[in-house]
Amino acid sequence: MRPLFFLLLLANAIVLLLMQATQQFGSEPDRMSQQVNAERLNLIDVSGKSAASEHGSASTAAKPACIEIGDFNTQTVASFEQQLAKLPSKPTPERRLVQAASSQQIFIPPLPTEEAANRRLAQLRGLGFADSAVIRDDSVRRWGISLGRFTRSELAEAHLEKLRAAGVSDARIGEYPLNATRYAIRVSMEGVESRDEVKSLATKFGSLSLRACH
Repeated sequence: MRPLFFLLLLANAIVLLLMQATQQFGSEPDRMSQQVNAERLNLIDVSGKSAASEHGSASTAAKPACIEIGDFNTQTVASFEQQLAKLPSKPTPERRLVQAASSQQIFIPPLPTEEAANRRLAQLRGLGFADSAVIRDDSVRRWGISLGRFTRSELAEAHLEKLRAAGVSDARIGEYPLNATRYAIRVSMEGVESRDEVKSLATKFGSLSLRACH
């Protein structure tokens, strides 16, 4: 009987120790819930990249590509923008000034004939604008009226205001020489199809350069 008594006593001691250990450390689910900031843990795959870093890489890849096309003059930049707007992919353009013209000309748009231009010139000189002259060169402003050229924009704006105060409402400011200003177009695109459309369109405008946006 004595050996049986000691065996029972030993078994009770083992059970008691197991119960104390369970109470001290808790069950497996309990220990997981006791971890500090457990909800902030990232899952790590075998390559060592976390789920958060993979998400960041995907976001970076999804950003639209951007190329800069140039250089255009005043006429070709307007034509390119019009045709760009007609593309099915609807890329987003941004015009950037690359080089400004050396001066600005205040002028009245072309009149139908030389006779009409001469009559308008007489009217302007009668208002006191003696430096006016008919534009006779072979350009899109032929038979218009030149009202002065300025190298500083603030002087051109001041003279334009003087003209308007005298009732000359159709005068405007334009670059001089014509098509001396240079522009670049930055285009944001998503997808290979959009990039191919834009590059194909650019080839129709002669020797343009395509470069990455900075």
